[in-house]
Parts: sequence; C-alpha cells; structure tokens
Amino acid sequence: MFTYGFKALHACTRPFTDEDSAMEVPKHPLIRQLEEVCEQACAEFDRGVRVHGERIHCAPGCSSCCSQIFQITEVEAARISAWVQALPDDKRETLQAKARANLAERAKLFDAPEQWGDGVPRGHGTPCAALKDDGACGMYEARPIMCRKFGVPIFNPDRPERVMACELNFADGEAIEDPHLVENQTALYRAQQHLQGAYNDAGGKRDDEPICIARAIVEDFTGYLP
Repeated sequence: MFTYGFKALHACTRPFTDEDSAMEVPKHPLIRQLEEVCEQACAEFDRGVRVHGERIHCAPGCSSCCSQIFQITEVEAARISAWVQALPDDKRETLQAKARANLAERAKLFDAPEQWGDGVPRGHGTPCAALKDDGACGMYEARPIMCRKFGVPIFNPDRPERVMACELNFADGEAIEDPHLVENQTALYRAQQHLQGAYNDAGGKRDDEPICIARAIVEDFTGYLP
C-alpha cells in the first residue's frame, strides 16, 4: 500500500491519425531500444488501468499533464527530431513556431537558466508545443517515455518514499494498492537506465543544456546518435 505526493495527468490513447504517418523512425539500434522501453512503459500504463479500473479517468482530450515541465534524453530527442523532419513543410514550420513560443514561456518559469535536473513548483507549467487544440497529442507516436507513464501511479526506486499519481484519479494522500507496482516499475526504471547507459557507452553526444520536447522540435538531435 502506498500514498502519493505528486500530481500529474495523462493524455490517454487516441485513434491513429494521418499525422502518425510522418513517424518514420530511423532504425538505429538505440532507437529500437528506445521503442522497446516505450512499449514497456505503455504496457505498464495499461496494467495500471486494469488494476485501478474506474478510478482512472484518463481519456482523449484530457491534457493537463501536457503542461508538466520535465526533461528528456538525447535518444528521445533524436526520435522526436526525426519525426519532425518527416512532416510536410507547412506542418513542420507551424509546429516549430509553437515550439519556439513554448521555449520562451518555459524560460519564464525559472529564476535562472534551466539546468539538468531542475524542476518547477507544483502547479506551474506551460502547454506542450505538440498539444493540439482539441487536447490530443500532435506527435503521439514519437512522444517520450514520461508522456507514456503519466496518469497511473508511478514509482521511482530512487525516491521510494513517494508514489506519483494523477490528482483526478487519486486524492492527495490516498492509499494506492498494487502488489506489483514496485517490481514492475523498478524494472521499467532500470530499462531506462540501461538505455541511457548504452547511449553513453557508445559515445553518444551529451548536451550541456537540458533538453525538452520543444528543443527537440526546433533543433535537430538526430546527429547526436553515435
């Protein structure tokens, strides 16, 4: 049994759209490994939905989680950049313009230039550049791992004293009963660490500045892959 101390919200699955056809991921070994971790994250989310049933209110268009402030890895950024490059010119330019505006708004949330590991107080954020007017994700197939985890309870073995969960699904301090939460999500966390380790061991380029979805949309991170 757990109680949670962080509030997040998940934009759940939605039907496949024409925009997903732009997702032509280069089959670099690290991209394939990222895809496997993403599948593991999605499977764990689905398991959480089955465990908690009607308590999970995530649905298409439910997008408060899409204003959360978090950072992504170079491999995730490379996958997003590849997806953006495959878009038609007009859609790519429109998305990149939104991303530049997002970066400007994001910078206002920090008292100093953002560094790796920085966060913002609960309740502070700005809508993701890929968020569409109807609340759906505009780059659903390329979305990073964190976007696939939001909504159901999330356990981080490096912070075992708390479990993150969506405030629309669980009241603050409410007990969370899931006998497989620790085991499954520790395995997912280790898979993410293994992916990052593989990237580092292969000589992947590390960026001194923190990376977010908007940066991956505006810039080209595909060249970071070793």
